[in-house]
Amino acid sequence: MSSPLRQLAVDCGIELSFQGSDGVAHGTDDDTVLAILMALGVPIDRAATAPDVLRARRSARVRRVVDPVLVHRQGRTGSVAVTLPEHTDIRRIAITIDFEDGDTLTERLIPAIVGRSHAEDVDGARFHRYQVDLAALRPEPIPAGYHEVALDIPGSTVAEAWRRARLIGAPPCPQAQRVWGVFLPLHALRSDDDWGIGSYTDLAELGRWIDSLGGDLVGGLPLYPSFLEPPIDPSPYRPVSRLAYNELFINPSSLPELAATPGACHLLGSSEFTSRLEAAHLAATVDYETVAGLRRQVLQPMAEFFFSGPSPRRDACDAFFTLYPELQAYATFRAQREGGTSAESAAAVNYHLYCQWAAAEQLEEAARTLPLYGDLPIGVHPDGFDPFWSPISFATELEVGAPPDSFFSGGQRWGFPPLQPHGIREDGYDHVVNVLHRAFRHSAYLRVDHVMGLQRLYVIPAGADAQHGAYVRYQPDELHALVSLEAHRAGAVVVGEDLGTVPDGVRERMAADHMLRSWVFQFESSTSDPLPAPPSPVLASLGTHDLPRFAAHLWGEDLDEQEASGQLDEQEVAAARAGRARWRSSLLGTLATADHRDDAETTAGALRGCLLHLSRSPADVVLADLEDVWGEHEPQNRPGTGPEAGNWRRRGALTLAQAITDETTTSLLSDINLERIGANL
Repeated sequence: MSSPLRQLAVDCGIELSFQGSDGVAHGTDDDTVLAILMALGVPIDRAATAPDVLRARRSARVRRVVDPVLVHRQGRTGSVAVTLPEHTDIRRIAITIDFEDGDTLTERLIPAIVGRSHAEDVDGARFHRYQVDLAALRPEPIPAGYHEVALDIPGSTVAEAWRRARLIGAPPCPQAQRVWGVFLPLHALRSDDDWGIGSYTDLAELGRWIDSLGGDLVGGLPLYPSFLEPPIDPSPYRPVSRLAYNELFINPSSLPELAATPGACHLLGSSEFTSRLEAAHLAATVDYETVAGLRRQVLQPMAEFFFSGPSPRRDACDAFFTLYPELQAYATFRAQREGGTSAESAAAVNYHLYCQWAAAEQLEEAARTLPLYGDLPIGVHPDGFDPFWSPISFATELEVGAPPDSFFSGGQRWGFPPLQPHGIREDGYDHVVNVLHRAFRHSAYLRVDHVMGLQRLYVIPAGADAQHGAYVRYQPDELHALVSLEAHRAGAVVVGEDLGTVPDGVRERMAADHMLRSWVFQFESSTSDPLPAPPSPVLASLGTHDLPRFAAHLWGEDLDEQEASGQLDEQEVAAARAGRARWRSSLLGTLATADHRDDAETTAGALRGCLLHLSRSPADVVLADLEDVWGEHEPQNRPGTGPEAGNWRRRGALTLAQAITDETTTSLLSDINLERIGANL
């Protein structure tokens, strides 16, 4: 029998063992268990107190009448649990549902009871758990939305909070159509007049072009803000906030305040500024510090002008922040980090307010041009705004990562804290809902990064290495319901990133919610089956931002890097190269493409053949990476490395104007469109 400490861990959602990518079960030691329990806010500082803590938790759980969050799935049968003392007269209990639309329903509980579990004894008292079908309380279906449930129990001394719950009425996600689109990180998007980084207005132009070719969506990396103070870490997967907008992508030239701000106009016309702008424009990689400085030099005086007096646009801005007060708090947070005098701090607040509104405005315009495929990262920077804004929602003494595997023998640390499983639930998931609101605000398609995180995350205590962590469970039915409800409200398709180690139940829940899976050619293609057909429902692509480029993978250039970095020894890399050569020969033979090493035509032919094969498949969405189409060999990100590797900085080989007139690019994208149309007939 396991110790009280390990029983407590299970009770708190900590998995004591897991199956690694090697197929072997790995256990979690007691020191790690204790450290995680403490980091989750469990009132324990040594193993000896575990029995008392466990007993108190179980007592509180049984005495609570309803869980803090309940889920009703539209179109599915199901029930929720109500726990009551044994001698409670259930005939006298009433249940009230306050619906989001203002309607209220009050009925007797007993007609909705569909079952009762065995009695449970706690502290000398006996309790029964009843299964209640809320849909039986009224003839109309429970509507989609966030509702409040309360039970009236005559004579009960149970606290009101334990008799109330948030009810999530969740329909499934909208189903995808057979569509196609392109992928390009916004920082990599180049135009004839960019400032060294892509902009929201460039994104709109890209959308117009893809729309003209018959495409349905444009995707990129997450569009959230990063810390811009040195040393800059531009990773879009460790943003300052999942509630705010990235000011680096604002195009100042498209804002009406520019013409009315003499200081900004004078600066744009100065030779010194023009010289710096030209250098940033011509650079092969994004110099974030320089770009941030250039943007701010122009946007700061524009913000000062904007807030200097009333105007219709100022009224619209005020209304925006009334609707999204968290962004006003975000502006203050960023200004406070910058320090300065009171006057400088006030000016900084106005600057960040103006940037948030302008960024939202320009991103909205881009989304109207062509539907956007957004990306919701799994976490935020540990020093970011979100843990400050909603401290109950984060376990800041833990770090999310991955256990050791064949690629990373020491495991991985991802550099951000997990959501606090108990905290987010007790708060009715308010923070999670706000994050989803922001994600779906401009996304017709949304990729949920590491979708397994809706069920569990691998967490590492502060000060420990990645080998000494454990998986912590969440309430997947509730989190999935939140995603489904918000997707339904936005009319958006959800794509779950389900690559890597996927625990049981994840893909079943995705299917039930109509979420698309991620199907990646590099993972699915093999020597025996070089051109597998993607099934449905999936989003199909050749690779991801974390994988080698198609050209690099085709010729085994990624293996050279793994040998140079020490990931593979001489024998391993020789075997890997031989295997890659066999796969390449099989693929090129199936495509009837000649195998000529370093031949650009061979690479382009293989790329075309693979993309058109995906386009003819049953896949619901096909995504073509423009950097693959342009023959790029270098990746945007090398997992396991940091800013020193130049991650998230590479700019595209072609400007948008060049791509529009490039016959190879337009021909391939047009043929993808024709194949998708043909597959729809």
